[in-house]
Amino acid sequence: MWMQSLAGVVLAVVLGWVGCASPGAGDGRDPKDPADANTLARGAALYGELCAVCHGHQGQGGSGPVLAGFSRGEAELTSIIDQRMPVGRPEQCRGACARDIARFILAGFPKAQPVCDGNGAGPRRLRLLSRREYRSTISALFGWDDSRCPMPEFRFKPTTGMPKTVHLAGSMNGWPGTIAAGGWPLAFDSAAGAFRLRRALPVGSYQYKFVIDEKDWIPDPENPNRVPDGFGGQNSLISVSCKPVAPPPPTVDVAASLPPDARPDGFPFDDHTEARVVSPVHAEEYRRAAMTIATAVAADVAPLVPCDGSGGNRAACTEQFVRSFGLRAFRRPLLPSERTRYQALAASAARFELGITQVIAALLQSPHFLYRSELGEARPDGRYRLTAYELASALSYLYWGTMPDADLFAAAERGELATSAGIEKQARRLLGDVRAREPMGEFALQWLGVERVFTADKRADQFPAWTPALRQDLAEETRRFVRHVVFDGSGTLGELFTADYSFLNESLAKLYGLAGATGSTLVRRSYGSDQRRGLLGHGSVLSSYAHSDQTSPIRRGLLVRRTLLCQELPTPPPNAGSIPAVDAAATTRERFRQHTQNPFCKGCHQYIDGVGFGFERFDAIGQPRDTERSMPIDDSGDLNDLEGLGSGHSAPYRGLVELGQRLSQADSARACFVRQALRFARGIHEDVAADLCLLSRLRVRFSEQGDRIAELWVALSLQPEFLYRR
Repeated sequence: MWMQSLAGVVLAVVLGWVGCASPGAGDGRDPKDPADANTLARGAALYGELCAVCHGHQGQGGSGPVLAGFSRGEAELTSIIDQRMPVGRPEQCRGACARDIARFILAGFPKAQPVCDGNGAGPRRLRLLSRREYRSTISALFGWDDSRCPMPEFRFKPTTGMPKTVHLAGSMNGWPGTIAAGGWPLAFDSAAGAFRLRRALPVGSYQYKFVIDEKDWIPDPENPNRVPDGFGGQNSLISVSCKPVAPPPPTVDVAASLPPDARPDGFPFDDHTEARVVSPVHAEEYRRAAMTIATAVAADVAPLVPCDGSGGNRAACTEQFVRSFGLRAFRRPLLPSERTRYQALAASAARFELGITQVIAALLQSPHFLYRSELGEARPDGRYRLTAYELASALSYLYWGTMPDADLFAAAERGELATSAGIEKQARRLLGDVRAREPMGEFALQWLGVERVFTADKRADQFPAWTPALRQDLAEETRRFVRHVVFDGSGTLGELFTADYSFLNESLAKLYGLAGATGSTLVRRSYGSDQRRGLLGHGSVLSSYAHSDQTSPIRRGLLVRRTLLCQELPTPPPNAGSIPAVDAAATTRERFRQHTQNPFCKGCHQYIDGVGFGFERFDAIGQPRDTERSMPIDDSGDLNDLEGLGSGHSAPYRGLVELGQRLSQADSARACFVRQALRFARGIHEDVAADLCLLSRLRVRFSEQGDRIAELWVALSLQPEFLYRR
């Protein structure tokens, strides 16, 4: 249980442990009774999710006090859990949850598995669009995104012999000589007898070649457009452009004035449903944004209207527009009463074009546009199944962070989302689209808590390289890296922690102490060092979890414990004191040693500082260093109790490379990532008592699929809790 106390001392007094009592004695329960067995199994699972992180898997204690041997009876223990546990979030375990945990503790912590019936369901609710979702939905609704640009296809059909590999190298990816260095591999299509690759590219012109078996460089035989390569040969040339199919957008970001998305403590994502409530400020800014957009499109509504609204066609064309645009704005077909109301609004205007803009302004202020509905339709078993259109929105916002496209609307209309196979087909289509990449990058920034890189202050006299441009580059490096791993690399969680490369430009390479990089474009590059690996070596992470003038073993250690392992630790008590004063004669490790030497602090800091010290070869903005105050840096640490606080297990390591390797192999890191992905998908903290089976299924699926992140996203959208509500 997340016992946020004075190292468990206060709660130890409250609970009044007395040792050596006979667990469960005199409670009248029969452990052979199936009902009692199910209670203990559920209690075991709940204890593992809510309590073991602080009290140990067998109640042996950790950051919280020892539970084994509690002798004051089931009623008192149940009452304590119901009223106070977990500390900070007692609403997580009320009633039957508290009773089942108490019985499990008193029964002596038997091993058991809960029984799952497969009838899970999530909560019924309306989900207010986050600022990120609002911005992307507006962009997609009016065609202001780049999603309408077709993805070019590259083909290579062998004529003499069958190569083992073919990859694309060009100005779009830094001319890599090998696939491992960032080359884009072409997959062999046996039906076509050719190697093929479809890849989205931004608008622009690109030179490229095919690399056969990572040694022979040739221009594209099927592309006649070529330019000299500067070495006596030729490069193939491709140009990507989009024909304007939308009215011009506003000159301002219409989402910029919306209030920030509220996030409760411990929830890293911007889509928390319960914390985000429409205030008068929200309402006014939604109105202002709607009027700004309507004014911008008024100059040319033709791209939005599917018909000619002049003369006697006005009424029929208005009806057609309200149906088509209303479907997309509300993400469902309009009701007859709604169509009548919006058609009347358009008819009241002096001109057809003005009527259209008035309808647009009204639609954008409607709750049906601003909220995503997850209410569903009643089923005989008491659950509510999402409608086809609600499910289409749930899929599109999970994978793309925006509204459904025409294909997904069509699938909903045809009833193709009524089966798991139909849902999975659409999920994989969405995941394979270029639009899935940006939301995955944003997930990474929010999951890691490194959005603070945009606002983190650093002392200018110590860190002159800390500029707004560098902040942007650091965030983009993390976005690009995660997107690459998920969609172009191994796709595994482990690679996020162990990759020996990242995406760097001249500024980032200089920050990391690497020579030879030029320009502002981020390209894949090996670190060329045995000290920096994976996400933990990113400047966005290292600078976000540091002070303005020094590193912070505490912040960096808590990043690992709380964010990457979901191991909650107590909030520091009021008299815990501040960080140790800077001492010109001492290293950071020496200054912070007092935490583990002081028994009052050791209860928590034994799990924090030893992790944070492993980051010490990197300063407050991520620059490498070998010494501190002229003394060699010791970056050894101990990721102790990796699989559960209080287990007493040691996991020594040296530096970020070994720390990343340990995390990549830890079951607790996998389980925590599943939990974080679930939070992102649902927009709420997990209800552990209700979600035991869901979490278990997702962990098993994630493991079976080799820890591939994309497969976890697919698994999320196939669970009963994704489809059904209560």
